[in-house]
Amino acid sequence: MSSKPLIANEVLAFIIHAIDYMDEVSIVQICRSAYKEEEVCSAKLMLYKSLGQLEQMPSRRRDGGDKSLQDIISLLKRTDPDDVPEFVAKDLHKLPPVTFDHVDVTRLLKDITCLKASLEDMKSKMEASQVTINDLRGEVTLLRNVISVSGSADKRNVNTRRGAQNASIISFESANSSASPVADIADDAPRPAAAAVSTPAAEPSVGTSTPKRAYAAVAATNKPAVTQTKRAKGEKQCRGKPQPPSIPKKDTCNKDGFIQVERKKKKPACRNQCGTAEPTILMRPAVPTTQLYVSRLHHTTTVEQVVEYVRSKTNWTLRVERLESRHNTNFKSFMVRAPTQHVEIFLKEEFWPKGVVYRKFRGRIRDTTQRNTTPTLRVH
Repeated sequence: MSSKPLIANEVLAFIIHAIDYMDEVSIVQICRSAYKEEEVCSAKLMLYKSLGQLEQMPSRRRDGGDKSLQDIISLLKRTDPDDVPEFVAKDLHKLPPVTFDHVDVTRLLKDITCLKASLEDMKSKMEASQVTINDLRGEVTLLRNVISVSGSADKRNVNTRRGAQNASIISFESANSSASPVADIADDAPRPAAAAVSTPAAEPSVGTSTPKRAYAAVAATNKPAVTQTKRAKGEKQCRGKPQPPSIPKKDTCNKDGFIQVERKKKKPACRNQCGTAEPTILMRPAVPTTQLYVSRLHHTTTVEQVVEYVRSKTNWTLRVERLESRHNTNFKSFMVRAPTQHVEIFLKEEFWPKGVVYRKFRGRIRDTTQRNTTPTLRVH
């Protein structure tokens, strides 16, 4: 059961029922011949009042019947159907019948013609799609027959870890035909004597070996011919010379048969080096310093007073520079150069008086020649 309130009004009940399948011109024509202008205006007032839009209702002075019907239809079209109350007819004989006199036959014929054209278009597209599907099915069947007749690919050249065992025989044939000439040279090159004499037990079987070992065996046998020719030349040159006992090289291949290649790090051409001699009075290293920002000091504070305060706390005479602010302030700010090795002492809250702001200095000092600074003092 619907929870909407039921309101008895024949005009609104007919319009809401007919608005879904009739055009606006036909509805206006039927209502104009079946209802009076007072009934239409009353229905319009009731609709706007039930929807809470009484203030937005337009007033019609001339031709109020047709304009009011158009206002009702436009309001129903732009309003959510769930927000419209249920209008019912109390007197059923007041509902006008819909006859062929109120139907636009030309429009119906036009709609029927458009529907026929759309239906023919859909049929032609379905026929084309069916032909394409049949062609694809034939190609798939042909590929299956070719694979079943040709058999499976050579398992020694298949990387089973990547799912290549499921590939078609056509892809393997194309891969073998497009192999590099270096691989052909490597196959035609003479093998060393040690490699020629091999027992059958040492060869791993394809059926029993794992995919990783099979791939490692293939990778080991397919080496470039250039490397083998270089080894042969080296053996000829070193036959007459006594060679030291060979040390077995460490196997750098991982479990998958790959050799990890690392890029060699280039050493810088110029490296900084540090001296190790004891410092003297004539030559001694500079003490690294860290710049500290000290602010919110009284406007009468001078550089000498800051230097004296730091000396009374640490027995060190540090270099202090005054910072000029871009804005007018009632306090002064300074930059203190503290030794980096003991900078933690200056970053403690107990070191500075209450109300003084301090931190590590950020940024640059724009102009040091125009600033009041202390003489160059050494850090002891």
